[in-house]
Amino acid sequence: MIGFGFEAFVFAYLGLSLFSYIDYPWSWQFILIEISITMISRLFGTIGLIYLMVLCSHKKQVTFKELLFIYYSGLIRGAIAFGLVLKITDPSKKVIITTALIIVIGSTIIFGSFMPIV
Repeated sequence: MIGFGFEAFVFAYLGLSLFSYIDYPWSWQFILIEISITMISRLFGTIGLIYLMVLCSHKKQVTFKELLFIYYSGLIRGAIAFGLVLKITDPSKKVIITTALIIVIGSTIIFGSFMPIV
């Protein structure tokens, strides 16, 4: 119960912080590039590495359907990513903050809402 309470607090903080950074510049091209990089790297990081291990004579213990579920669940970005972005000291951090915020909230809403179907 405590864990669900803290999880609700974190998502409430993320949702409210969206309005705090509304004046910051947005780059939709950067957001789309980051989402594409995340999806492609997660695909190679899960499915690609398992099949690379199979090529090296390791017995495959995970089914392809389970690998797809691991890939899909990894696409849900978390609040830790947003917290790490806030620590950046670069002058162009405003665009990075808004990009991370949109990716975290968007992936949680979009990929999280389709999780029961997967």
